[in-house]
Amino acid sequence: MADQNHLPGFKPASPETEETFDWRGPEVIIRTQPATAIYRNVHDAVVIRQESVTGYDDQFVFFATKDDVQTLINALDREIAGAK
Repeated sequence: MADQNHLPGFKPASPETEETFDWRGPEVIIRTQPATAIYRNVHDAVVIRQESVTGYDDQFVFFATKDDVQTLINALDREIAGAK
């Protein structure tokens, strides 16, 4: 990995900026979230699995049929379109 101080156009932040940066401020565009995986299980269902944040069990959502998956996609598209 290249040293960031030598990347074209890269200007290191001043120590003052680093110390006062607000990770809850409007500049942060992606908040921390659990890792998420999508795969098929042994029953051929599509599984959405999200890593546990408590150290106990992961969270699972199963979609048994192709129509179920399409319904999910349609709902996600609808939510994205309605987002402001």
